[in-house]
Amino acid sequence: MVSKLRLRYALFALLLAGVGLLVFSAVAAAAPPGRVVYNPIVADVISEVTTPTLVYELEGLTGERPVSVAGISYTIATRNVLQAEAISIATRYAYEWFAATGLDVSYQTYSWGDYEGRNVVAEKTGLIDPDAIYLITAHLDDMPTGPRAPGADDNASGSVAVMLAARLLAERHLAYTVRFVLFTGEEYGLLGSDAYAADCAARGEDIQGVLNLDMMGYNTGEPEYEIFALSGDSAVGEGSRRLAGLFVDVVLLYDLDLVSHKIVIEDYPLVGGSDQWSFLMRDYPAILVSEGFESGDFNPHYHTADDTLSAMDLDYCADIVRASLATLAHLAHILPDGGVGQLSGTVYYSPAARPVSHSTVIAFWPAYHYTFTTMTDTDGAYAMSLPTGEYALTVKSASSTYSTTVTGVVVPSGGAVVRDVVLRSASEPVPGPEKPFVLSVDFVFDLIRPARVFVLLIYGLQRLVFG
Repeated sequence: MVSKLRLRYALFALLLAGVGLLVFSAVAAAAPPGRVVYNPIVADVISEVTTPTLVYELEGLTGERPVSVAGISYTIATRNVLQAEAISIATRYAYEWFAATGLDVSYQTYSWGDYEGRNVVAEKTGLIDPDAIYLITAHLDDMPTGPRAPGADDNASGSVAVMLAARLLAERHLAYTVRFVLFTGEEYGLLGSDAYAADCAARGEDIQGVLNLDMMGYNTGEPEYEIFALSGDSAVGEGSRRLAGLFVDVVLLYDLDLVSHKIVIEDYPLVGGSDQWSFLMRDYPAILVSEGFESGDFNPHYHTADDTLSAMDLDYCADIVRASLATLAHLAHILPDGGVGQLSGTVYYSPAARPVSHSTVIAFWPAYHYTFTTMTDTDGAYAMSLPTGEYALTVKSASSTYSTTVTGVVVPSGGAVVRDVVLRSASEPVPGPEKPFVLSVDFVFDLIRPARVFVLLIYGLQRLVFG
């Protein structure tokens, strides 16, 4: 028979476990902005990438089935830029494919000696900050130079990933602008991407990150893939590594059947090996996503007419497409269909009521773990477009000496909220309003904070169980 003392100990252990669960829940609910978290909208989008869908699009781009171009049936036997008619047809096919999704599409032309080449660019404008731009890219052209060059792995795999990303995100709401870009001339020295990146830099565009996809369908063993990021202490290197880190996190978060290898280098293939280099040279953060180059599982059909679908691991390729799409959706902050509102106000110093110019205003959206950032102007004023929801607003002075966080800021759909903020010194206690004591549900939940009452709860439980 179990003694009363043992029963008391068992009851105490159960109560203690319950307290631990409450503490854990409180900490999780109050988690600050940080690494990527699971988003059901992203999960829904990537679930639409299936192996049969991928195969169908690859067949069209590699000449295994005819496609319609300008209303005429055509078989894309090669996409090599020296085959002038074929590459013209291939780029027009990509243009019409993008246009069918409803996106804005354009050609970007460039010259290479006597050769006139063109890239294909589709764009989805962001709702919150359209000037912040993310790119998902691949090269459409291929090798060898003869009349038959299917280029299934190199690089129909990356091109179809970009095309599917465009189709699946075209009807979704994104906070930031996304461009879906297919380059030509990669096989002859990154010609198309060099021209495009140069134009972006000349226009002063705010390219936040580039995901370049090149050869991601060949696999003979474990489903290993590689992400190449730039090393070094530069801002572009740090940005490149952040992109790679997010990609690795996404693979784990959405339980994709892939083994990630993050490779941080300042060498080939990151440097000069594919189109990401054109952007890194201009200080735009970029990464290369590929199959297992460094692990030794290199496609033996590279740059031959035998680079066909039959040599690819298509389920493996589909998972890399899902990972790329999920990474892009998180970067661009995919949004629910809840509308957009406006938040504005003025930031002041305390105790003197003078405005704070050039302070940083960060709106954190716990529901989707997104952050949106802006700066105050010379008069201390700020204004932000934000998705409908409840935010924690953190404001920091330029020197970070003064900082304030305001919670429970609700932005309604189609509405405008004005919230002025008073900055306080980091060493200055934040006064709270004096309120009469009212025992309420909110008060009880407010008490459940690990730093305040954990010890008191344990003491109370001991008295309750043991007397």
